[in-house]
Parts: sequence; C-alpha cells; structure tokens
Amino acid sequence: MAEQHYEVPDISCMHCKRAIEDALGSLKGVDGVTVSVDAKTVDVVYDDSLVRPEELESRLAEEGYPVKK
Repeated sequence: MAEQHYEVPDISCMHCKRAIEDALGSLKGVDGVTVSVDAKTVDVVYDDSLVRPEELESRLAEEGYPVKK
C-alpha cells in the first residue's frame, strides 16, 4: 500500500468532503480516503499496482478540487 497527501484549497464544507470521498473511493485500488475540511487536505491510501498518483490528482480536478502544486 502507498499513501498520498494533498493540499486542496477549494475544500470548504462537508459536501466537498463527501464528494471527494465518493470520487476517490470509487477508484479501483483506493483503500481509504481521509478529508480534513479545516486543514483543506486529502490523504489517500491505495494500492500502487492498481492506481497511480496522477489518476488520483486527475479525479480530484475532474470533481472541481484541484491539488495545490
């Protein structure tokens, strides 16, 4: 298992949290998603043989939550 930590400035409410959890959680290989509304962060635990960090970032952007670079 691998872990990724993202800063996502556009997280502002519980709706954002649920949308991100649903979007990333539906990807094959994602084992866990933790979203902090207050810290504006997303932590993902995933199987790196099934999903790449680029796919996680792309899904976040598609949902309207681009990762801070």
